[in-house]
Amino acid sequence: MTILEIIQIISVIFGTLIAAPLIVSKKYNKRLLGLVAVAAGSLLAMIVQLYAGLYYFFFASTFWLLNSANAIRKMIRTNRKTF
Repeated sequence: MTILEIIQIISVIFGTLIAAPLIVSKKYNKRLLGLVAVAAGSLLAMIVQLYAGLYYFFFASTFWLLNSANAIRKMIRTNRKTF
């Protein structure tokens, strides 16, 4: 098993298995953790996709990374305003 296969497996674990149940949670901390998991999974997937030459998939992962970063930023801003 190569390092790229390990990165790909970790990407799937972070991007789907961990993130999906956490994002739909009503609790702030769980949702934030889910978005961080999506960002980590997308970043790891981007590494594998660049190495494999899958540039269209790379741009799709970039889209998910940017969306999760934007959601994290919005969550932090709204949580800061409530205190």
